[in-house]
Amino acid sequence: MLHLAGVHDEVSLTQSDAICSALQLINFWQDASVDLPRGRHYVPVADAQRHGLELDDLRLGADNPATQALLRELCQWASALMKEGAPLTWRVPGRLGWELRLVVQGGLRILERIGQMQYRTLSQRPALRAQDLPVMLWRALRMRAGLHTPGFALP
Repeated sequence: MLHLAGVHDEVSLTQSDAICSALQLINFWQDASVDLPRGRHYVPVADAQRHGLELDDLRLGADNPATQALLRELCQWASALMKEGAPLTWRVPGRLGWELRLVVQGGLRILERIGQMQYRTLSQRPALRAQDLPVMLWRALRMRAGLHTPGFALP
């Protein structure tokens, strides 16, 4: 998308990488209840162990305080990456910039949904719904150049 928009500078490429990485991580944390039973895990082993967990604990699909703390930490990582990349949305001109703002807000909204579920994604999968679109549009409109995203914080 950056090449289509004529954006090639190093800062933009770095911020694009941050957004893309954040989106992939958000997808991992959103889909834990689907991926883990299929033998696909994306949780860093060291992070799980720091919370007293082994991968087999995660595969059981039982949310508990340790798994919730782990997922909260992983979501904070994804959020930080997304916010690091968010200023790129103002360097991408026109419609592509607006689409990118909505992509950023969609990722952050999924993280917000995960937080509202108290990070219980081992047993259920959060999803965006129709009522999320106005929130995402409003937040995309309120994004400012050089700022991350208004009104968003993980619970």
